[in-house]
Amino acid sequence: MERIDPVECAGCHNSLADAVDAGFRAVQVFDIPLVEQQVTELHLARRRCACGTVTAAPAPAGVHGPTCYGPNLRAFATLLAADGQISTERTAKLIEGLLNIPVSTGFVDRCLTRLDEPLADFEAHLKQALRRAEVIGTDETPISLSGAPGYAYTVHAENLTWYGAADNRGHAALDGFGILPGHHGVLIRDDYVGYHKYDTHLAGVQLCCAHILRDLQGVIDNAPDAERAAWAQAAQRVLREAGRAVEQARADGDTSLPPGEQERIAAEFGQTVRCGISINPHPPGTKKSKARQLAERLRDKSHQVLCFTWDFTPGLTWTNNASEQALRDIKVKMKVSGCWRGLPGARRYLRIRSYLTTARAHGHSAMRAIRDALTGNPWLPPLSA
Repeated sequence: MERIDPVECAGCHNSLADAVDAGFRAVQVFDIPLVEQQVTELHLARRRCACGTVTAAPAPAGVHGPTCYGPNLRAFATLLAADGQISTERTAKLIEGLLNIPVSTGFVDRCLTRLDEPLADFEAHLKQALRRAEVIGTDETPISLSGAPGYAYTVHAENLTWYGAADNRGHAALDGFGILPGHHGVLIRDDYVGYHKYDTHLAGVQLCCAHILRDLQGVIDNAPDAERAAWAQAAQRVLREAGRAVEQARADGDTSLPPGEQERIAAEFGQTVRCGISINPHPPGTKKSKARQLAERLRDKSHQVLCFTWDFTPGLTWTNNASEQALRDIKVKMKVSGCWRGLPGARRYLRIRSYLTTARAHGHSAMRAIRDALTGNPWLPPLSA
């Protein structure tokens, strides 16, 4: 606390040095101390045993070589580079500008490399927790690996987020991640065929209704007349009304829709897609229209489209928006950097993102989480989501 006294009267301008105290007005200032570099010299003592052996004290965790930057600075550099959506060069410049400590781009790269190795145990725990979760969502997005195609993946639960990368979008990558093959709960996803093989050992599948609403809007936008668009508009209305009904029921603490409501929604949705099939005929020898293909898919997979109306498992939502949003920062990073130099670099970056995102979701400071990992004690997620 600091007291500031007035010097002269605001009316007559006389000195107030001996004036009577009339109270005070409190003003709070939130600020940070000026950050300055500190150099600490460590003397690693050596002792000679009676047997003649000389033993030196080991350096503390995170201390390497005769001179080095400490774990706090390396944590700061790692946080900027991995979470700030800026380039390595810009990270080095910001550190010099903010802290008056000149560092090289090589130093920033080494910070990321040194953090990656201690996170192997974290990633194993994270994958195990996701396999055990009742509900998970998954999604992927294209990325560039020095001009070669690649994909960034995410698997998301309520407070767990894993990121990974592969150079393909097939089963080799999905199986290799080691999450979906061991998951037996409910999976929220789009209808990409690569996910279909996992359906047999899942408790349920919820197709992303946000994707379906967009597909239906495409039918509406390209319909030759209002009659051809009517079924898609009706299907959109049923899905949106069902989404609002389920959200309200969950908010009220209910574990199901009112009696008969789920059956009514399923019947009405089924009627709209049957109408879409009938109004988009498929004469023999012709290619099915996109509207017809969509209507048939919604008919055949209505149980997965409407899973959210009968399954009230905590965390089950009618869209996969959480997984899509988890990938947005990855797209921003790619726009800033243009590409990753290769698959190892992308995987390293995404593993660090997994660590920071999940640690934050559990209430941990990103700086402290990085520092702990750099000193050999990474935070580990609980094995129940």
